[in-house]
Amino acid sequence: MSHLAYRLFRAVGCIAALLTFTTESAMANSLLLMSPAQLAGSWTFYLQGDAKEACKVQLIAEHKTFSAQVKCLKTWLGEVPKSWSPTPDGLFLMGEDGTALVHMNRIEPGHYEAKIKPETVLVMVRGNH
Repeated sequence: MSHLAYRLFRAVGCIAALLTFTTESAMANSLLLMSPAQLAGSWTFYLQGDAKEACKVQLIAEHKTFSAQVKCLKTWLGEVPKSWSPTPDGLFLMGEDGTALVHMNRIEPGHYEAKIKPETVLVMVRGNH
């Protein structure tokens, strides 16, 4: 192998290693499990494209419960969630028997979405939107 070919091969190997490390690091950062305290607070739920019919709910860190306003989610989920549980890529809203009603996928910090019907997306955003 010529000296130039060896240098090129070595440079490509270094670039591949750097890309692998960067990708793994970015994925690890994006999948950090948030604590209940980090997710607690005021959240607004609405169907994508229909923010005027919003539902404001408090997530409470202690016992991972909700404020009384959570009843408004029954319209979209079929039952009232009783608890919630963080996941590395979002959070589950859980029913009375502890089973998952829906998984809210983290789109970006403070913005979660879940497809609840083939053409219906439930949006969850931090604060009053």
